[in-house]
Amino acid sequence: MITQAPRGTADWYGESMAKREKIEEICKTIAATYNIKQIMTPVFEHTVLFQRGVGETTDVVQKEMYTFEDKGGRSITLRPELTAGVMRSIVSNKLYANADLPVKYCYVGPCFRYERPQAGRYRQFNQFGIEAVGNPSFYQDAEVISIGHRILLTLGLKNVKVLINSLGDEESRANYKVALKEYFAKHIDKMCPDCKRRLEINPLRILDCKVPEDIEIVKGAPRMTDYLSDASKAYLNNVINTLQSVGIEVEIDTNLVRGLDYYTGVVFEYHAVLKEGEQDVGALGGGGHYANLLAEVGGPQMEGIGLAMGVERLAYVVSQTIKENPLNGP
Repeated sequence: MITQAPRGTADWYGESMAKREKIEEICKTIAATYNIKQIMTPVFEHTVLFQRGVGETTDVVQKEMYTFEDKGGRSITLRPELTAGVMRSIVSNKLYANADLPVKYCYVGPCFRYERPQAGRYRQFNQFGIEAVGNPSFYQDAEVISIGHRILLTLGLKNVKVLINSLGDEESRANYKVALKEYFAKHIDKMCPDCKRRLEINPLRILDCKVPEDIEIVKGAPRMTDYLSDASKAYLNNVINTLQSVGIEVEIDTNLVRGLDYYTGVVFEYHAVLKEGEQDVGALGGGGHYANLLAEVGGPQMEGIGLAMGVERLAYVVSQTIKENPLNGP
């Protein structure tokens, strides 16, 4: 036991370490071309930051966080993601008090989630991400999404597309939640315990259920796009049109909600199919727009958007599926 790394962790050295470093270098170099500076936040934060920021109803907070009490009796959590910590840092250091908005930062560092390990997915993993706060324009959303797309192309992936959806404004989401409750109430007796809990707390989370039987029920659920306000529809279309104008393939996925409660408006994921007719390799990263997150952690009401990618996940997909890629170079 003493000679084995804990389940869901790995040692990185030699070629595997070189590939990780190359991915991080590519990500940070591309971010720098957009004048995005680096930020580093603590590996652990007060637990309440993630409860308020990430959201009490999420699987991340309810099931996956590594939380402990320190010697001072304070509840501390190893960060499960970096966005909430970056927002806390922006507020703590008054980084928003900048005449040259938006505030844009990138980061890379370890995160911790107690979830089932899978190929390229670990309980301790490194996450690269970008946050841009202070410009509510759809152009800012499109720019951040396009940066992640460019990173994946630079890593050698060719058939990259963006799955996109909108969670709308507060009124749109409120109306949609009512419709979801009415629909799922008819099926909830046949659904998993998590879905039964989510129905009362946040029915949007049911759309993210991974239980095969529940996925079939979800397919018949109302679509968010049918409940969007005119302003939310226009915003989503503007983001899509801007991305398509620079050659990025975009596909609307009406069940896409992402796993964190702070998202509002546009949410997105990156996917790729290596060859026509082959199976999608799965999500390679994603993110979304957040209208209230900075205010939720004590700052001013400023909107933002972020993206995040798992470094180990990228290394696995690129190494396993692409013979000629920049990770094989010197």
